[in-house]
Amino acid sequence: MTRISAPRAIALVVWLVLLTFRAIHVIGRVPGLLGAAVSIALMAAGNAHAQDWPELPLPPKADVQWIAQSMRVNGIPTRVLQFQSRASRAEIVEYYRAHWTGAYPQKPSVRAVQDSTVVGQKHGPYLMTLSVRDAAHHGSEGLIAVAQVAGSKTDLDPGALPMMPGAHVVQVIESDDPGQRSRQLMIVNPQPAAAVLQFYQASFQDAGWQQIQLNEISRTTRGGGGSFLVLARDNSEMQISIEATQGRGTWLLANLVTKGTGPE
Repeated sequence: MTRISAPRAIALVVWLVLLTFRAIHVIGRVPGLLGAAVSIALMAAGNAHAQDWPELPLPPKADVQWIAQSMRVNGIPTRVLQFQSRASRAEIVEYYRAHWTGAYPQKPSVRAVQDSTVVGQKHGPYLMTLSVRDAAHHGSEGLIAVAQVAGSKTDLDPGALPMMPGAHVVQVIESDDPGQRSRQLMIVNPQPAAAVLQFYQASFQDAGWQQIQLNEISRTTRGGGGSFLVLARDNSEMQISIEATQGRGTWLLANLVTKGTGPE
């Protein structure tokens, strides 16, 4: 039986880069699941007028949870669900292929992206996307997303986050959750991880933020190591993950959470 539970904290948001038009040039150089999401081929949305959000078919034999009902990915309004299903990956892919065929002028796109299978279909001004991969006990897990790509303006503004020379924003994800608002940025820096850490420690402490956590990120075969920094001021918390790239630069993921600002 398929059900939808109460909204959950955003856990897989960084995975979702369905609409990163201006970040296509970094395909193959972004780490982990982010690279998989960026490499999804985007479908043209045309000039259709805005309409109600399309209803997403829910996968069979699955538990489904909202990740975000009010999210903006690079300024693009987006909704995301995650699921865990007892059905296999092949069954889930065929289920969505069937649902998104027939009533649409084009067949859905189906492609392999790293360890996942991605199914996409255009619905008026919206892009609907399923990503599914294998899970334990012959089951599957994944994400279902819908984004209003037509009529939306891409936004990669870093906002109040200080930027180092040569750095540029790859992704901005904003979400309004009960009682809080979150704004998450992914940034590419040409400087090494140690210099990036020192810059943000000094910048935030000069602005009155208090450092409450600092952990080292171990070097792995896929990453060059780095740091995880947490700072707080008033009702806001800033979480910063810094990871060295395989070259000389650094990936920075900064998540600002402001409590008392989201919907009740």
